[in-house]
Amino acid sequence: MFRLKSLDANVEAIINPPPKPRPSPGMPLLNGNVSQFLAGQPRGFTNVAVAAAVFHKDRLLLVQRADTDSYPGHWELPGGSADPSDKSISESVARELFEETGLKMKRILVEILPPTTFSTGWGKRQKTWLKASFVIEITAESKARAEHEVEMQGSGQELSRKDSVVAVDPPAVKLSDEEHQKYIWITAEEVIKNRVSMPGEGTMEFIGSDSVSTILEAFRLNKHMQKAELMQALQVTKAEEGKA
Repeated sequence: MFRLKSLDANVEAIINPPPKPRPSPGMPLLNGNVSQFLAGQPRGFTNVAVAAAVFHKDRLLLVQRADTDSYPGHWELPGGSADPSDKSISESVARELFEETGLKMKRILVEILPPTTFSTGWGKRQKTWLKASFVIEITAESKARAEHEVEMQGSGQELSRKDSVVAVDPPAVKLSDEEHQKYIWITAEEVIKNRVSMPGEGTMEFIGSDSVSTILEAFRLNKHMQKAELMQALQVTKAEEGKA
């Protein structure tokens, strides 16, 4: 169990650290199944878990675990176990995202490094997990927020906010009631300060410091990709102006 306390920190410094060498994400491994994916990793892992980071502008989707589940009330990225029946790790990510949020994945954009590890069970029943997380893009269908989709949600609802986040119209989310009870589109600053501007809610709890590090790295990668897209758009505009 891990609670990220409020930090007197600069958000820009955390999600935009000085450049440093990064290992290759190994994206080709995503086309293989669980066994093939594990074969390309260090030995000792028996299972694979996956998680999806979905952004709407500068806000990230987090879901809160149900009170009846393990780690009740804790916040996390949508995700779960990669099943042996999944044809690929990419399929595992898409399946888990849809099962937990009703959102459909279009493609994986980048892997969030490093992956995290954890164990479950004891003795002969112990399993060692490698958790791979990815920033993904959802389909245009999922991006379109429709009123009837919101009405069709289960008991899990979007947290009421004091700010104007609803005005940005993020995609509609349909939670799996057995696994999650609430969801939120959150900013990096709110994660760092461990507090969301909403009535009746205190600090947020996460499952371990590794999960917080993964979330903040997702924000950093998303901002980097947004800058790259902006630069590309500017180059296209200049090229078109040159032809005029």
